[in-house]
Parts: sequence; C-alpha cells; structure tokens
Amino acid sequence: MANEINESATGRLIEYNLYPFSLAELAADTSEREEKRLLENRLIYSLYPEVITEPGDAKRTLTSLTNNYLYKDLFSYKGLKKPDVIQKLVRALALQLGSEVSYNELSNLLGIDKETVENYICLLEKCFVVFRLDFFSRNLRNEIKKGKKIYFYDNGIRNAVISNFAPLELRTDAGALEFKWNAKAKSKQPKVFMESYPNSVYEIITPENFWSFVR
Repeated sequence: MANEINESATGRLIEYNLYPFSLAELAADTSEREEKRLLENRLIYSLYPEVITEPGDAKRTLTSLTNNYLYKDLFSYKGLKKPDVIQKLVRALALQLGSEVSYNELSNLLGIDKETVENYICLLEKCFVVFRLDFFSRNLRNEIKKGKKIYFYDNGIRNAVISNFAPLELRTDAGALEFKWNAKAKSKQPKVFMESYPNSVYEIITPENFWSFVR
C-alpha cells in the first residue's frame, strides 16, 4: 500500500509495527495471577490498548473500531474494485478461524475469481488485519498446494466482525479462541516435522501450562 502514496519519505521514514499488548507486558503492570484470572476476557475482547485501559467500554470500542476504521485503509486503496466484497470476505475468514481456508471455496462463496480472493487477503495482511499460516511439508510443492489457516491479529476485532462477545461456555467457536482439543489426538507428535527437525522440542500447550509460553 505504501506504493500508492505519492509523497516521498526518503531519509526520514522509520517504520514500527505496533501489535496488541502481550500478556507478559500486561502482567508487568498487574500480575501473572491476575492475567491468568482474566484469560477468558482476554480471549474474547483481546488486547487492543483502549480495551485494556477502558475495559467497561470494550464492546463499544471494538465495534466502533471495526465499523469506522478497520476498512478505512483498505477502501482508500485504488486497486480495490469491490469494497462490499472485502467486508464479506473478512466476515467469512472470521467465521473460519482455526480452519483450513480454501481460496476456491471463498471464490464460490463471494462470487469472485480465486486470484481476487488471494489479492484481497494479501491486502488484509498488509493492513495487519489477518496473517496466514502455511501448511508444513518437506515437499515444497505440497506446501504451496495445501490450504492455509488464516488468523486475526486481534481476537477482539474478529469477534466484533461477527458480533459475538458471548462467554466461552456459550460459544460454538471456543476451540478456535482458546485451548480446547482432543487431548489424545493432539498429543501425537507430527511425524514429518519431527523427522525434518530431529533436534526440535515438541510441547503441548494447555490452560494449565500456557503461561510459560507467553511470558
């Protein structure tokens, strides 16, 4: 998107990527115990600065950010021909959180070609709305062919997109937000990965031990 800006910033541009707070950053101000207690709240409303400083207005803040600012940069991009479609795409991605994403399925769902779907997702990445996780394989061709998983940088924004701030116990998507799985299935070490990286360490993250991975 920077290529669409005409003004030159040569020699005076310093770029910073500012992400939502981490739990470790918050614990430095509160405590590890307090952040563990607030884990469900963090999973639902996430870690956007104003959500943390004004927790009573979290829902309003996230809804306002989503409605008024989320698409602002996207819609100003001159290559965007169908702004209404990208809103539907964001919602579709939000509803598929944690699942493998098929560009062909999204193409059929939205009534646009596969290339446009991929371009729009790339644009969402540039605006730090979502990021992609590729399939792992020792065969690079398989990595390219396999579907990807797409996640939002901020769960609160994602939940605002689908208008769902319900507690975890009432959600059908809780598994995509927190640590819920079939423990027996997830305890199996990925054979291909372990063979490719024999000196790697395999860990299972649970609600009981998660803190050691985020601090």
